[in-house]
Amino acid sequence: MGKETGKGSTGGRIVGAGRDLLLLLRVYRGGLTALLRSRLPGCRTLTVVLGAQVRPGGVPSRTLASRARHAGRMYARGELDEEGWIVVSGGLGDHPPSEAEVMAGILAGEGVPEGRIIREAASHSTRQSAHHVAVIARRLAVEEVVLVTDPLHCVRAAAAFRAEGLRPRPEPVTGSPMWRQPAKRRAQLVREAGAAIWYRLWRPSG
Repeated sequence: MGKETGKGSTGGRIVGAGRDLLLLLRVYRGGLTALLRSRLPGCRTLTVVLGAQVRPGGVPSRTLASRARHAGRMYARGELDEEGWIVVSGGLGDHPPSEAEVMAGILAGEGVPEGRIIREAASHSTRQSAHHVAVIARRLAVEEVVLVTDPLHCVRAAAAFRAEGLRPRPEPVTGSPMWRQPAKRRAQLVREAGAAIWYRLWRPSG
């Protein structure tokens, strides 16, 4: 009997990790179109802003601020689902308040109505964000999520949300310092490559 090659098998995990690494390299070299997906016609969507570090005094890191402001500008340009919501996802780190609360404040400052913002403040990793947002999406009967995060992080984030049964549509934040600054982009490539291998090969599947 031959070796299994399904998604949950060792062979399937290795293939998945290889695909993620190739996509990371393509994105790193500027191939952002590899991330883009067309919107499903007639499908309700959630826009999900993934969190980043909050600094002392509740000051957003530049990475967190760039993600939230990007989503705010999308709202202002009318690019979001008219009947949808923006989920800000990120728990409490070393400094209060939670990443979700800080991002909600930024979105409010960008003109997003409070009623359009959903705070998800229980997550401390991309995988946890995917799980908790999936619970929200099922409650709202939503299948598609727009993922607002750094271009290189889009690869792992999309895989995590896909594993939760959602259809991810990455929205790369090219204004993030993690993308605009070459040294930070290189460092994030190394970090995301290691995380892709971990997620695919060694993390528990449950």
